[in-house]
Amino acid sequence: MIADMYKRRERTGYSFLILVLLMMAGWFIFMRPSGKEEWMETGFFLFPILLLIFISLSSRRKYNKVKNMEIEDSTRSLKELDHLVIQPDAGLYPRLLAFEKNGAYVGMLKVDNLPWWSRLLVAFRSSFLSFIPCTFRFYSNEGIPLFSLHRKGFKETVVEIDNEGEEKVGSYIQKEFKSLIHMKGMVKNSLGEEVLRVQASGLSGDFTLKDETGHTWAHFYNGRFPVEYTRIFRDIDNDIVELSDTLTKENKTLLLGTIGFLFIERSLRR
Repeated sequence: MIADMYKRRERTGYSFLILVLLMMAGWFIFMRPSGKEEWMETGFFLFPILLLIFISLSSRRKYNKVKNMEIEDSTRSLKELDHLVIQPDAGLYPRLLAFEKNGAYVGMLKVDNLPWWSRLLVAFRSSFLSFIPCTFRFYSNEGIPLFSLHRKGFKETVVEIDNEGEEKVGSYIQKEFKSLIHMKGMVKNSLGEEVLRVQASGLSGDFTLKDETGHTWAHFYNGRFPVEYTRIFRDIDNDIVELSDTLTKENKTLLLGTIGFLFIERSLRR
């Protein structure tokens, strides 16, 4: 799974590199620079070209490191885990892969239902997904759906969170456009009662989620955690979320759904 992730990133990098090179070739054919200043302006293309080359070569190097490793599936229940390593995956639509610290694959959060009229828009630019009603679903490493997120709303995003039986366990409500620096919202249970306040950095994604009693439900700080406990994520900036293991089953589902949505939103803002 991890090797496939790096392979997809490499292919995506080369695909965008070819696209940028074609655009640059068109620029030279139809608008050939005529003076020193115009030639200097073409340096605009150098940054994305170098960046895409770096991403592709880096992904290739990481793929070669892990391609022969045996990546096991996690044998633990998602609700029992006290941490998740979250990796954005390359694909036509945004999705997240979840692992344990030892590299065991937990499952995937992906778009499962998208209006037909919006598919080309999201494929062209994933950030459009922030304004389109859609459904995300988390699948275990066995392909079993464990919870789902139904996003709707515009100025106020409402994310209904369902359990594995498609029964609503609560919702996450996020205020849009209130701040470019912070994402603010609240988590409500199935009775509509607020159980958690949410504030996360819109830039780095940092958050510490505590309830009114001061109990920490989850913690994420800029993805920078020691990684000496694994061979697999050693050379990358790991997004590791520490999770409370004392929550009820319903609250753990609400927490996982909220965190999944926060990381999807974080990936769309990049």
